[in-house]
Amino acid sequence: MTFNNNDKMFVSILLGLVLIYTFPLLTQQSYYIDDLGRSLYGGLGWSGNGRPLADVIFYVINFGIPITDSSPLPLILGLTALVISLVYIRDYLFGNDYITAALCFMMIIANPFFIENLSYKYDSLTMCLSVAISIMASRKSYSREISNIIIAVTLTIA
Repeated sequence: MTFNNNDKMFVSILLGLVLIYTFPLLTQQSYYIDDLGRSLYGGLGWSGNGRPLADVIFYVINFGIPITDSSPLPLILGLTALVISLVYIRDYLFGNDYITAALCFMMIIANPFFIENLSYKYDSLTMCLSVAISIMASRKSYSREISNIIIAVTLTIA
């Protein structure tokens, strides 16, 4: 995937809007529900909830166990991954109209139900990645080639 000038402008606008919107979450110092246990004990524990990929991601980010509170890094990485996945479908849905695309896609991130996912210090990365992977899988499944369908199914399982 190569970035043209419209993609760069789209990323700049959308990432700027996202960082302004999530600034209170980036600067908060309080823990949210599950974060308290993870910060006290440093354990992973996502595999027990059916999320083994989250264990792998945080094991790599923290260079092993125990995991430490590295916020706001997980939130910034998750939002960046989400913006990049939105770049992947922007051209298909909006063509060269990057301003309208940025404003429309901002509604995904500014969704009141999604802000709770962004409030977690540890889980925000994996929750943003799950949305980003779903977006990429849906874009891949538009073409009916067997290889794209296999990739879309694999992304959905991840």
